[in-house]
Amino acid sequence: MATKTNLNFKDIIKTAAEVALNTYGVFAIAKKEIDNGLSQNTKKGIAEEGVLVKRHSDNTFALDVYLVLAQGIKITETLRECQKSIKFKLDKLYPKMCREVNVYALDISAN
Repeated sequence: MATKTNLNFKDIIKTAAEVALNTYGVFAIAKKEIDNGLSQNTKKGIAEEGVLVKRHSDNTFALDVYLVLAQGIKITETLRECQKSIKFKLDKLYPKMCREVNVYALDISAN
């Protein structure tokens, strides 16, 4: 896939969500409620509410990814692997444009 120079937030969100959902131990993308701090699980296909892109003035961006993890996994390892995988993929698609990827576990699924 060719590298891109223009930021397309929908593509960034879709890529980050796909990588996250393919990481072992990730159950779903979580919806981040900014107003009251409560989280809500979203369907696996809906990523816009659980992946937030912050654009910076120098045409770079940072991501916040909110996840629901599976029960019985090592949380820190899953989050670290997910973070590394998303950053690696975005660095391939958008060289030197992704400043950081922050990954948060908002819930543990009992299913």
